[in-house]
Amino acid sequence: MIDTEASGRAAETSDVHVMMSSRDLDDYDILATMTLSVAVPYKTTESFRKLIWAAMATYGFGNSSVDHVMRRYGFLWDKRADKSFQRDPRIVALREIAETINEIAGALDQVKPAPQLGPVCAKAALCRLEASFKAAYGLVRKEYIFETDAVVRLILEQLAWAFAVHSVPDEQVLRLPPTKCIGRLKALFPECGVLYGILTEWAHIDPSLAQNYLEFHKGGVDVIRRSEFNSFESGAHIAALAPVYLEVAQRLFSPLTPKHYGTVRDRLVKAREQYDSPHEAQTRAGDVEPKP
Repeated sequence: MIDTEASGRAAETSDVHVMMSSRDLDDYDILATMTLSVAVPYKTTESFRKLIWAAMATYGFGNSSVDHVMRRYGFLWDKRADKSFQRDPRIVALREIAETINEIAGALDQVKPAPQLGPVCAKAALCRLEASFKAAYGLVRKEYIFETDAVVRLILEQLAWAFAVHSVPDEQVLRLPPTKCIGRLKALFPECGVLYGILTEWAHIDPSLAQNYLEFHKGGVDVIRRSEFNSFESGAHIAALAPVYLEVAQRLFSPLTPKHYGTVRDRLVKAREQYDSPHEAQTRAGDVEPKP
């Protein structure tokens, strides 16, 4: 006799199910050999990753049999299987934040706002921000500098705008620019003004940066497109804004029950603490690099 309920649960957690979900492809881990690199959805199991690795090794060896590679060289995978999963605590923290923002946005999708223009626009802006958080997280993983701050600045502006327009008359909604709403968010996020100034400085190419470029040129340094330290510094802004997103959504629309809200808030606080810990350790050690 087949336990259909158990079979259903197994199917829901299978690698096949993961591969069929386009959302899962937005986040990934990288498998690499000497000649190839492959992105796999981060929810895939170790056994699935081993098969992908074996296929890559088979191609690299010029072989035609994956089974032969698995039998003869499987011990090489066994030594490094754990490394196929993302272990950087900051990336894991941002991954948790992105998933939690998606959960909040999904609950918000189910809320029917008041028919006034303000609530309708506020809900739309907050739901759309799920994609902005995901995009910012992806830019951090690629170690981009200016691009990450530009998207994070957009997140802060849209949070402030949604918070402001929710309660204003319809005729004022279209005349309220996001850049003029930052101050209104201080009730929930006192540091928003300082953060907005930092993000504006780096999201826009300030003329003062020309001197930096000249110094780099004189030193024979190529244009800097990526920076691990600076991108992770920008990631800290994502971690700081995630709880603000929750507070704005909950205050305006209450998409989560009180118990669920508490659980989600605790997850975001824990993820932020996890993200900040490596950064603070580097700062204390003096491992600080200026942005180019």
